[in-house]
This record gives sequence, C-alpha cells and structure tokens, in this order.
Amino acid sequence: MFVKKEQQKKKRASRVKRPTPLDQRTPLSELTPGMELTGTVISLVNFGAYIDVGTECDGLLHISQISRDVFVEHPKQVLTPGDEVTVRVRAASPELKKLQVTMLPMELVELEREKREELEDRIPLEDIQIDDELWGEIVRVTDYGAYVEVGAITDGFLHFMDHPLWVDHHGSHPSEFMSVGDRIRSWVSDIDSERQRIKLTANRPNHLPGPRREFR
Repeated sequence: MFVKKEQQKKKRASRVKRPTPLDQRTPLSELTPGMELTGTVISLVNFGAYIDVGTECDGLLHISQISRDVFVEHPKQVLTPGDEVTVRVRAASPELKKLQVTMLPMELVELEREKREELEDRIPLEDIQIDDELWGEIVRVTDYGAYVEVGAITDGFLHFMDHPLWVDHHGSHPSEFMSVGDRIRSWVSDIDSERQRIKLTANRPNHLPGPRREFR
C-alpha cells in the first residue's frame, strides 16, 4: 500500500499544470482555421500529442503535423509534456468537441488539403478495368518509360516499349520520344490494387473491336 501511494503521489506530481482555469476557456466556436495559438503539451501518445491551448478541449497534434523536415517516429523525439509550443488550428468541431492543430506552416497545410480534395475527385482503381481507354498527360520521364496523369488516384506507368514510337527509336533514351506535357492516348494493360499501380500501353490492343487509330 505504501508503494502504491508513493506511485500515485509521483504520478500526480508529474502531471502538467494547465495554465488556464476551466471556467475561463475559449469555446471552439470562436476558433477559425489558421488561427495561431500558444499551448502546453499535456500528454504524448503513439499517434501524436494533446495540446492545451486554452479552449474547452485539448487540441490533437497528429504526428504527421509535427514536422516535414525530419521523420518523426514518436512525438517524444521532439516534444515533452510541459513544453510550450505554437500551433495553428486545422479544424474545430464544437458539436463533437474536437480540435485538430498543426505545427506546419499553413501554406503547406492548405496545399495538402487541396491535394486531398483533388484526390477525392479522381477515379478510384476499382472503377478501372483492363483495356479501358484513357487519355492522359506525361508528367515524368524515366529511364524505363513515363508516368502519365490519367485522372486516376495514381499516375499510370507507360513502359518505353509500349510506346508506338519506340519502333523507330531502338537504343534511344525514352526522353528522345516522350516529353513532359505530351498528351497521349493509352489503354490499361494491368492493375495492381495492392500496390496502387496502373500499367499502360499506347499501342491499341489487337483484340479490341473497332477501327484502329494511328498514333500522332
């Protein structure tokens, strides 16, 4: 019993004191995205940290919102309970009593939000089938081919041997006949849902019905 009481006493002593009394806290309804707040790190968890920023509930600082300069495996690498930190509001829900905060620059947060919204409008892999015809734009050329933006959640990969002009460019680097910005007509030759990959060919499959259109 003595040991247990001592452990409880140490645990109470180790708790971080909150700077703002409960009756003087700001309601979440008064927060807006991007608002800068100064807070105190209250506790650390595997997926982030809880920050007391003087509102009706602690803000969750997800581990992905701590830094982009270094890889943070656990928040204890950069944060300690009691630390004073500057954060910005990512999202606040007065109804759910939830607050999300970030230590990243708001410009980066906004850019990532726009990317997420863009991905939501893209074609999921489950809606794509082998032999589907897709028009796209080459966004990157490598030693083995090119990545083509086809409106799906991931870019398709076009191997240089699956490009119609490869016949006339044996031994040439793919950049000799494929360039960033080129619009290209392609067909899906393989889908790897587990690895989130789409393989393309710019040579119209012979087994498809209908007239063949020459590549230009």
